[in-house]
Amino acid sequence: MTAAAITGALDARDRAIGTWLLMDSPETGELAAAAGFDFVIVDMEHGALDLPAAVRCVRAVQGRGADAVVRVPSTDPAEIGRVLDAGARGVLVPGITSPEAATAAARAARFAPHGDRGACPFVPAFDHGLRSWDAPQDLHVWLLIEHPDAIETIDAVATAAAEAGATALVLGPFDLAVATGHGGDHRHPEVRRALAATVAAAQAAGLDCVAVTLEPDADASAAAVSSWRSTGCRLATVLLDRHVLGHAYRSTLQAVQSSP
Repeated sequence: MTAAAITGALDARDRAIGTWLLMDSPETGELAAAAGFDFVIVDMEHGALDLPAAVRCVRAVQGRGADAVVRVPSTDPAEIGRVLDAGARGVLVPGITSPEAATAAARAARFAPHGDRGACPFVPAFDHGLRSWDAPQDLHVWLLIEHPDAIETIDAVATAAAEAGATALVLGPFDLAVATGHGGDHRHPEVRRALAATVAAAQAAGLDCVAVTLEPDADASAAAVSSWRSTGCRLATVLLDRHVLGHAYRSTLQAVQSSP
């Protein structure tokens, strides 16, 4: 496994930009990579993707030079290991609610003596046995912070994550807004304070932080990424496949229907 695109982007310009893939569409993932995104998050939690479908998307994305980070549907160590064995450059683990959960999730992505991941050399991550087991791996282990319980102990969560081998915390603004009783208002002051605390905790622990922007268009996305970058977030996501298609369909149809 060669150096990841995310690492290259951070080294070259101190930022990496990604997007989300929820549909069972390798071609869409390939398009995102071809457009120049550094990474694509293949979403098995909220997307219509089982493991074989996710693997097809991973291969399409990484075949075009971007990194695929798979959002697994739970903290199940077996799911974490399987997507990494399949060759994904990284894993995004949801459901982090405590320092103990952070430790377990990160260790599930690492081999002994640093973790608990099952070891097999005959998997795509090791070129089906053709690559040396001792060759270095540029692996991204991201933990999603989207629950009030995680926010309550965020400093301890970040420290535990870093010590166990995680590389970044990912901000979960929409889930956090819902869980704190603010509906989908991810701009609510309480939500913003919680996200800011997560960024600060990640930085203190030596972790990167991934900002998830939920803006509808290019200008708003650029402004949101710039705002989060000013707080120290070197990684960010913009848009997602369903929104891009839905917005394009609706806005174009409305324009056509209102034309003379």
